[in-house]
Amino acid sequence: MLGYFSSWVLMLVTLAVALFAEAIHTFLSSKSLSRRGTVVSFIPLRDIFRSITVPVSLPENAAVRLSIYLPCLALAGLIPIAASIPFFSFVPVMDNGGDLMQILQFALLSETLAILSVLSLGTPAAEATAKRMMNELIGLIVPMMAAFVSIGFYYSASGVQGDPFSLNTFTKAQHMSASVPFSLTGTLMFIFVIFSRIPHSNAGFGCSLLENGELPDFNGAPRSTLQLWSIFRAFLVVALVTHIFFPWVFFKGLNAGFSISWWAQSVNFAAFWSTVLLIRVFGVTLCWKVHELLERSIKIKSCGTWLYIILTVTATLLVVYEGIKISMETAAF
Repeated sequence: MLGYFSSWVLMLVTLAVALFAEAIHTFLSSKSLSRRGTVVSFIPLRDIFRSITVPVSLPENAAVRLSIYLPCLALAGLIPIAASIPFFSFVPVMDNGGDLMQILQFALLSETLAILSVLSLGTPAAEATAKRMMNELIGLIVPMMAAFVSIGFYYSASGVQGDPFSLNTFTKAQHMSASVPFSLTGTLMFIFVIFSRIPHSNAGFGCSLLENGELPDFNGAPRSTLQLWSIFRAFLVVALVTHIFFPWVFFKGLNAGFSISWWAQSVNFAAFWSTVLLIRVFGVTLCWKVHELLERSIKIKSCGTWLYIILTVTATLLVVYEGIKISMETAAF
């Protein structure tokens, strides 16, 4: 355990970056809302950490053990996902990138545990919140699965060496090249859909669960753990998507100037997570705003759902078409 001390420190740094990104976003959003006369907390993370010290409070009908322990297990379920992302730590096993399908399986496990922890409260309000979480899960996991499968198919069709469904395969960045316009367009559409479907507060704050004061009879460390889980989940989604279009080729060339690999890894670590931080604060918010604007401008019933389906299907077809096109060109030779 002590031998991996530096890696554990880096993991904590990554978690701190996730909280810092959420703090910046919620602070800016709160400041904007306060100008409109809405009373909000300028430091919502402070409220989350303060509630950890509050005695645990549960509804009368709650399944006590499930309500207390499942939030911790849900948060722990995100660690394997985080460990599969390059530069989450410098441990070689964790730095090799994970299998995309395994990442999604852990995501489903973590989400399921979180939903069950809310359902275990046993109140109508908890059931409504759990139902909303299930809808948000479907809305987020479907485009992510479509993106990973279609991009993996593209790399398989292009004859890439290694596992096309490994996260490290995306470091080749071939699918973001201007020479493959259909794949590039489809990937950008996937990015917009996934970012716009990241669960967030309707009040315009951040990604913290129960941020609007839902379930007031559920307090203490379990509530704070669920809120931290939701913040970290959103940050990991941004990190996974950022990995799809991050300019890995440029940084590989930059690393050639370093004689010590640890310096190269340090540069990559700082560059990647700084990019994730900026995208979480500004890029995701922009996608939320654009999606909201499109819903308002298109006067169709269930416009948001139809827009989500059309964009996801179109993006999938574009990337798959590019893969088929490349395989046909290869076969022609």
